[in-house]
Amino acid sequence: MTAANLRLFSVAAALVLLAMLLGTALYQNVVDAPNYLGAPASLEHARGFYHATNPGDFFRAMVPLTQLFLLAALACNWKPAPGTRWKLAGALTLLILTDVVTFRFHYPRNHILFVAPLTNPPAYYDRIVTEWAMGNYLRVALVLTAVVLVILSLVRIARDMPTGKST
Repeated sequence: MTAANLRLFSVAAALVLLAMLLGTALYQNVVDAPNYLGAPASLEHARGFYHATNPGDFFRAMVPLTQLFLLAALACNWKPAPGTRWKLAGALTLLILTDVVTFRFHYPRNHILFVAPLTNPPAYYDRIVTEWAMGNYLRVALVLTAVVLVILSLVRIARDMPTGKST
């Protein structure tokens, strides 16, 4: 694999992983979150449904993997494309910020919704679900922005690649 192809592949792989994260986060807001309203019955059902695995398992594997691919893309493109380096660094920073939001904001709400005893009034849980969904829109926005930055990088790298045609 040539250096140019490695540069292109590293960014394309990061883009695919970011797109998977974006799709899953959107799915959670559109499909999962509305089903958590109406506690405690809705949360009891969700807890029963997620007995083997849950979205957190996906994100705990995919986010670090995506961060590693973004870091590799950044390393592969650091010198040859200074303008692209900052877009890739920005995408990596946004994904790290997404983790900060997850750990500081979502994990406490996940504990309330999916682990702690359901002893509060239903309105309390509906408020927590709504907060969780609004916070998830922030994560979606961060990942979407990272996707755009990586797409811009990919276009720039592809445009700058030698075509292999002789004139």
